[in-house]
Amino acid sequence: MEYSILVVDDQPDNIKYISLLLKEMELGKKIYSAPNGKIALGLAEKITPDIILSDWEMPEMNGLELLKALKQSAKTKDIPFIMISAVKVDAVSMKESFDAGVHDYLKKPFDKLEFMARVSATLKLQGAYLKIKKNNDEIANQALLISKQHEELKKLNKLKDNIFSIISHDVRSPLATLDGLLQLFDDDQHILSEEELREYTGVVRLELNKVQTLLDNLLYWAKSQLANMQDTKSNVDVYEITQEVLSLFEERTKKKKLNLHNNIDPDYVIYADKNMLSFVIRNLLANAVKYTLDEGIITINAEFLMDSVKVSIKDNGIGMRSETLENLFKDRTVDTQTGTSGEMGTGLGLVLCKDLIEQSGGSISVKSVSGEGSEFIFIIPYNT
Repeated sequence: MEYSILVVDDQPDNIKYISLLLKEMELGKKIYSAPNGKIALGLAEKITPDIILSDWEMPEMNGLELLKALKQSAKTKDIPFIMISAVKVDAVSMKESFDAGVHDYLKKPFDKLEFMARVSATLKLQGAYLKIKKNNDEIANQALLISKQHEELKKLNKLKDNIFSIISHDVRSPLATLDGLLQLFDDDQHILSEEELREYTGVVRLELNKVQTLLDNLLYWAKSQLANMQDTKSNVDVYEITQEVLSLFEERTKKKKLNLHNNIDPDYVIYADKNMLSFVIRNLLANAVKYTLDEGIITINAEFLMDSVKVSIKDNGIGMRSETLENLFKDRTVDTQTGTSGEMGTGLGLVLCKDLIEQSGGSISVKSVSGEGSEFIFIIPYNT
């Protein structure tokens, strides 16, 4: 096997002799030379030789100074270094050299066979070191990959558990209600009056709306978790998208005679994820409608900061109990606080909002006083 070798000595005859020995050993793929440590240092950074053979006593920068400088660079610190000296042959000097990181030490004049044996042994040891280092790097990379796969598997298992939990509890419950109503409709012994029919039809519509909203939230969230929310940003009119969301609640707000005020400046366009923004506003508005008393007030405001938009949805509803407030935005928990019209909540929507907002680099917070209302505030970055 041939190597790239750097020979450093201020005596040209020494360089010539060492080069001849290396060629005789059939090691010299490329043999470079330098008259002192300063030139050798620059050359080593450039060519990264497989081994350096250096004299100690040289002008400008001696062999020991060269060795210490090489150890300071990540590119050259692992190059095997053999010190060759006719002067620094005492035990103290040799110890100083080995402490600095020299791989071997030869005294001038050296025996030809000894020289060949020392150089061969150093190269073999270096080859073994590099092989071990390569294996260790591969093992470290494999360990990192396995760790990432393990974390991804944990994430998928958690997603699976959440989906199954939601389906088993939150989807089955309204479906069971619908099944009971259908059985009532099929009961020949019980003829429904027009008033009862209207009442039960309203319940069916409410339960179907609940299932649809829940499934929409669940599917959007699951997609975001699995796909890591690919960048789908576009120019978004915040006022317009808020108006679109408000139209979805028209029937419910009329029924409760709520006053909704969209105070966002019209025609203000930001570069953001429209689906994510719509999803968050829809869930927070649904929360406000659910917990606001008849003829209550809900206001939506936006403040445009330097590189983000701050949106708040405020209501004068029933507010939240302290224990409910403490559990918001945590891993999915069932919200036992019913709405002002008996609506049941799961707390899922708020958890999903938090996940999506944080994925976009934003944040969400809430202010609430029991009996006085709540205000949800979220901030998301955007590019105009």
